[in-house]
Amino acid sequence: MTLLGESLLVAAGGAAGAVLRFLLNSWAVRAVPTYPAGGTLLVNVLGCFAIGVAVVLLEDRDRRDPWRAAGVIGLLGSLTTFSTFGYQTVELANEGFTRAAVLNVAANLLVGFAAVVAGLWVGRLLKPVA
Repeated sequence: MTLLGESLLVAAGGAAGAVLRFLLNSWAVRAVPTYPAGGTLLVNVLGCFAIGVAVVLLEDRDRRDPWRAAGVIGLLGSLTTFSTFGYQTVELANEGFTRAAVLNVAANLLVGFAAVVAGLWVGRLLKPVA
């Protein structure tokens, strides 16, 4: 398959993942209005579960398999990048790189939160005064 063909599969899977994320998040917010972050939690947990299932089911296939491109990279990548983070962290630990796995968790959380704070600060600086 060509790079263009793979890219189109990733795009199609990504579109489906984005819509699925929106629907799941919307449902969760309506189902539990007192926990507005519940949709993100739901999506992240389902995505982590799904990537675990998908990796096992696709492990005997070529890394450039169209189903991997559409499903794992496109659909699950768009649904939640947290699933990739979770999978990569577990793989590091399984391969004996425990320190790297712990560092991966710490770096993603700490640097991610710091980036949100920095982004909010920059956004406020750039926002025109009303």
